[in-house]
Amino acid sequence: MKKTLIIISAVIIGLIAAAAAMTGLYLKSTDYTAEKFPSGTSINGIDCSGLTYDEASSKLSSEWNKKTLTVEGDLNDELAKYTNFNCTYDISKQLSSLKHDHLFKAAVNHYIHTPLSANIPMKVETCGEEFKKQVLSSEFLTIENATESTDAYVDVSDPSFPIVPEKQGTAIDKESFLNAVLDHIKSGEFQLTFDQKKYTQKPKVTSDDEKLVEYQEFCKKYLKQQIHYQLGEESFTLTTEELSKLLNSDMSGKADDDAVKTYVEELAKKYNTVGIQRDFKSLTGKTVSVKGGTYGWKIDQEKEAEQLSKDIASHKDVDREPIYSKKGYGTYSRLLGDTYVDVDFTKQEVKYYNSGTLKFSCPVVTGCLSKGHATPTGTYFIINRLRNVVLRGDNGDGSQYESPVSYWMGITPTGIGFHDADWRSSFGGSIWKTSGSHGCVNMPPSRIPEMFKIVEVGMPVVMHY
Repeated sequence: MKKTLIIISAVIIGLIAAAAAMTGLYLKSTDYTAEKFPSGTSINGIDCSGLTYDEASSKLSSEWNKKTLTVEGDLNDELAKYTNFNCTYDISKQLSSLKHDHLFKAAVNHYIHTPLSANIPMKVETCGEEFKKQVLSSEFLTIENATESTDAYVDVSDPSFPIVPEKQGTAIDKESFLNAVLDHIKSGEFQLTFDQKKYTQKPKVTSDDEKLVEYQEFCKKYLKQQIHYQLGEESFTLTTEELSKLLNSDMSGKADDDAVKTYVEELAKKYNTVGIQRDFKSLTGKTVSVKGGTYGWKIDQEKEAEQLSKDIASHKDVDREPIYSKKGYGTYSRLLGDTYVDVDFTKQEVKYYNSGTLKFSCPVVTGCLSKGHATPTGTYFIINRLRNVVLRGDNGDGSQYESPVSYWMGITPTGIGFHDADWRSSFGGSIWKTSGSHGCVNMPPSRIPEMFKIVEVGMPVVMHY
């Protein structure tokens, strides 16, 4: 037994050695190196003799792109000729395999030199944009008065959620035809017969599609929910279509968190009122537009998205306000309303309106223009109401000031507000232009107690020229 094993082993070793010898002799006889294809090499009918791997790849691609593909109609009439493909090809594996297969076969055939002749698929990796345009703009692909095919779908606007059947159109699927052209180039077939029926657009979804029927049942189960928002006098209910877009695509009945987040973002864009432009009638009777400020309604997007996802997942009807991070005065409104404080810089006067009726007015002094301390314009609100406070700040020359005041009504987050100014002997007129305040609205000590009593925290304050 041992002797037999030894003999078999010797035979195997001999065969390996012989194969190696034949390979070496073949390489020597043909002056072949691993870097070049042997003489007589023809790939796809293109001479690649003596070319390196990269050179062969480049030549094949270049020569292939110079070919012409002819399109014929049903009656063998010529419809188009496509040239200058300008494609790139993924042929690296094919060339590598071809080179090594030829080397092995030559060795096995006792190093007899056999010219290499082979065909490989020219797999299109990228297609030149100009060539795409050339194909897609072909006149025969455009049919006069053609109609587009439509997919079957569930009509979510109908409470019964019926399936609307697909419709077969007459328009040509140009992308499908382009892919057919590329397939022909890949296979080396440069003649294509155009069959209009073959390339007519087909609906991608039909009425008997299992997933569509499944979606219909999903709609019947989950799209009956009523989610109603109340924003002051404004209100709306999510449509079934809107609700369908907020549900997870896995048809689990859960909310799609990303879709809900996007919906709430759009909700905030539409209904947030902080800093928006507001139009109202000024002291002169003219309509004034004011933009900016901190007053208004602002939806808390993070909390609202979280709550809406919970509402959807509950599958119960909901009727509520959005969750606000900031609320205006009274009930929600995009308008200013008829209760507010009006500060007119040009008139240097403050007026308070309650339910549209003037309740208070008096002259003021606002921020000094000449020293760059102008009071900001915009719509703000009464932040706080305080008694007996000390105002501290920078005079602008490096020195600091401390001013005790009896009444304070804050307006802006930067420390601007209404306060008494007992160091002034007069108010109104043009004082503000050269000898105005550091930005606050200075009021006569004899008048401010009256205003302090009637204004409330949260009340809007409009400041304008």
